[in-house]
This record gives sequence, structure tokens and C-alpha cells, in this order.
Amino acid sequence: MEQGITWIVVLLLISLGFWALFRENSRMKRRTVEEYERDVAEARQSLMQAGMLELDKFAGNEREKRAAVEYLKDEKEGMTRTGSKGDDANRTEGAE
Repeated sequence: MEQGITWIVVLLLISLGFWALFRENSRMKRRTVEEYERDVAEARQSLMQAGMLELDKFAGNEREKRAAVEYLKDEKEGMTRTGSKGDDANRTEGAE
């Protein structure tokens, strides 16, 4: 009997979770412009967004640094091009 009650409680909690998700989704579909603007303003101040911005700072800097190093390596080898023939070091060197 105790197992049956435990499973009923678990199923009720899962059902409650699905109901809450469905309710929030329908609320977001029906909201007015003012409610949308209020939700966006509140989201800007949320702790989760602040954490994601800090994480992006670390990841973004790493990507930019890696791209800068790769660009410098390419430039050193004469492989940087902007679409014109004047950028290729082999074609711009004079005949010796």
C-alpha cells in the first residue's frame, strides 16, 4: 500500500510539473505588449542572465584571442586576403 501511495505522489508531482509548463506557455502566448516589455525588463535583471553574460565574457575573449593568433600566423605566411590580388605576397613580389 505504501508503494502505491508513493507512486501516486510521484505521478501527481510529474503531472503538476507538466501542467505548470503548459500554463506558462499559454500565458506567454496570450500576453499583451505591456506584459512582454515588463517580462523583458525583468529578465535583464535576472541572476541567470548575469551569469550567462559572465560566462560569455570568458568564452568570447578566448575565441577572439584564438582568431587573432590565427590571423597573425596567416599574415606571417602571406595568406591573408581581402579579395584583391595585391594581398598575395607571392604575386606582388617583383621579378628578381
